[in-house]
Amino acid sequence: MLLLLLGGVVACGDDPSQETTGPYRVGSRSVTFVDETRPTPAFGASPAADTRTLVTDLWYPAEGDADAAPAADAPEADGPFPVIVFNHGQQGEPKQYAPSFEAWARAGYVVAAPRHPVSVTGGPGGQFIDDIDGELSDTSFVIDSIDDELSDLADVEHLAVAGHSSGAIVAYSATFNTCCHDDRVDAVLVQAMQPATLGGEDASDLRGTPALFMHGDADLIPIAGARTVFDEAESPKFFLTIKGGDHSNAYRSGPQAPTVAATALAFFDRYLKDRDEALDTLEATPGIEAET
Repeated sequence: MLLLLLGGVVACGDDPSQETTGPYRVGSRSVTFVDETRPTPAFGASPAADTRTLVTDLWYPAEGDADAAPAADAPEADGPFPVIVFNHGQQGEPKQYAPSFEAWARAGYVVAAPRHPVSVTGGPGGQFIDDIDGELSDTSFVIDSIDDELSDLADVEHLAVAGHSSGAIVAYSATFNTCCHDDRVDAVLVQAMQPATLGGEDASDLRGTPALFMHGDADLIPIAGARTVFDEAESPKFFLTIKGGDHSNAYRSGPQAPTVAATALAFFDRYLKDRDEALDTLEATPGIEAET
């Protein structure tokens, strides 16, 4: 049982995914992946389904003027690009995090944000713990689907998982928990983690994947819980204390959101694109604690 207390890039090597250079124009679109092997449970007035449908919103590097506004269905830039799979929080939805997603796509990443069918805004809205197995499996299924259907654009060999609030539990568990570990994960971003009890355990042999924790010092969920998980993690690891940050707006449209996006970008650049100079940027971020 696991208790959770809680801009441009340079070429490096011959790996096409790491040779992407930005900035890019940002494109966006939605794709639908249907998992025919898993059902969707009934919640409230919403009936059960024999399959699990995951509408997944994408932000990606596109052709055209990098200074132009993001464009729906814009032609894709030449890739493939590293992938960030982002899990929204309870009764959240991907577009709430669009400022960060646009910043990451502009710098040469594909962001894939599944709309978890039970907990998404407008969904039946059961408590997260009631659908935790579903959301954990959603992450790996989306990675599989991207690899199968979008391999010209997205390179899952360079992959981060990320999440906010309940979505942070998904991201953390996909990286470190024996219940649902996905060995394709190269780095993990954990925003505003909240308490949860999961099956499996935090296995010592899974530690060591680069991890960036973020938590606001004005979050009603105490920062001490996330700190405990951070303290137990192995390096490389980072903890950003967001001054004045609440539970949600700091990661969406609040005044702290640009710093949140930029700090995460430096983390991704270091551990998905092997940019040594990005570590200097990360370590210079106000409020960051780093153990490398």
